[in-house]
Amino acid sequence: MSIVGDLMEVMVVPDGHYYKLPSGEVYVESVFNYEFFARYLSVFDKVYVLGRITYVDKAPKNMKLASGNKVEFLDFPAFRGPWQYLRNYKTIKKLAKSYSNRFDCAIFRVPGATANIISKEFISTKKPFAVEVVVDPWDYFRKGTIKSITRPIVRLSWTNYLKRICKIANGVSYVTREYLQKKYPSHSLIYGETKEYFSTNYSSVSIRKDSYGKPKKYFDKSSYVITHAANSFTTYGKGHNTLMKALKILRESNIDVKIIFIGDGPLKENFIEFSKELGVSEHVKFIGRLSDGNEVRNVVSKSDLFVFPTMAEGLPRVILEAMSVGLPCISSPVSGIPEILGKEFLIDYDDFKGYATKIMELINNKELLEEASINNIKVAQEYSEETLNMRREMFFRKLYDLAKNSVK
Repeated sequence: MSIVGDLMEVMVVPDGHYYKLPSGEVYVESVFNYEFFARYLSVFDKVYVLGRITYVDKAPKNMKLASGNKVEFLDFPAFRGPWQYLRNYKTIKKLAKSYSNRFDCAIFRVPGATANIISKEFISTKKPFAVEVVVDPWDYFRKGTIKSITRPIVRLSWTNYLKRICKIANGVSYVTREYLQKKYPSHSLIYGETKEYFSTNYSSVSIRKDSYGKPKKYFDKSSYVITHAANSFTTYGKGHNTLMKALKILRESNIDVKIIFIGDGPLKENFIEFSKELGVSEHVKFIGRLSDGNEVRNVVSKSDLFVFPTMAEGLPRVILEAMSVGLPCISSPVSGIPEILGKEFLIDYDDFKGYATKIMELINNKELLEEASINNIKVAQEYSEETLNMRREMFFRKLYDLAKNSVK
């Protein structure tokens, strides 16, 4: 936060890549659109976002507007991977120091390449800061997620850094209710909450009152559509291949099932080729990245099941969004997912036979499908935008007060 007159400004550092037009508008392919950053305006007067910026001449197709009124982006190199980071090291170091000196408080979404880098510099200023813990790096970089010789090193270093930063951050928010808190405890969880150290939990999901669906009916169903959503196809960790292997078993069992994959990215062609190798390509559809959450919700709500064999998460918003429109969901027992799905709907991320069996069991028990639909809506209502916004605002307010007092 920088205090300009009576204005209260905050630097927010998420991960990801952003695309900036000559006009200054910034676009993003992830969930970090303008609506996301505007949440911080519930307390702060202006938000400065530090993200990896690529300069473009026109708005990229199907990307979301991330900048807007009182949300401005700071320039930063668009490096990808450790080698590009090293080539841009001097520039990155200079900007990290400059921005850390400029703002009197910051919020880092960790772990993340950009947030990890900037937070190390910001910590040295001894100014108040908060972190939002969004995923477990030990799971995220487990074997099989990405193909890189640096994966084991990154896995260990990011895990150790997350443990450290949670212990020294003034404020720590977790997307889970218990899981991440136990693995990466904050100062306030270890020693008790004070004005200087505090913690809470809230998801990044956005479910408005009018977004909730009605329980689905299945008794007249003979064919089924499964949806899966992962915004960016950059790793194998979201279970695309596991789900397609399960589909092969289902089709061979004469069960009429199709899959719609939402999202896009560099591994898309690999997934398409794998569907051909399995002989299920005509029953798999890749519809690309959709322009906003309403489009995603519309596609998901028209399907019959949401299946997400993920290897690592914090608390996946895609599952909560699917639950909110009444879809039965099957996923893996990682991180915070067992906090929202019963154990009967949890299958190990690589157990494709288990996923096929569970899908078959649900299709053959339509009463169970309808019970799951009703229950999932109830669970998702605990994550309404109204409820989560109250927690977010209280968290932001504590950081605001701490920063304000520190610069008096």
